[in-house]
Amino acid sequence: MRKLLLMVAIGAGTVALLRRVLPAEQRAQLQESLSSVPGAMMEHCMEMMPEDSPPKVMVSSMRRFEEQNDEIATLLRAQNKLLKKQNDMLKAAADGESQG
Repeated sequence: MRKLLLMVAIGAGTVALLRRVLPAEQRAQLQESLSSVPGAMMEHCMEMMPEDSPPKVMVSSMRRFEEQNDEIATLLRAQNKLLKKQNDMLKAAADGESQG
């Protein structure tokens, strides 16, 4: 427990020191590079897994679902355009009949 508290104290001291010493520009670069570490670690772990591992299968399935959802959304937009066009034509025909 003491070792953990000591490590936390050292880490907090290091962060405080870096905030005072480093210019804002370098702090931003450091923060940006450190924020990408968890994502890179996750990608590395996924690459190391066998192809039939459940997490890898799930991620590949999610990508396929996203692609299918995008395709469905595109088809629905096209269908909505056609339905609006058809609705406008029907309104114009109904207006023409009522005037004529």
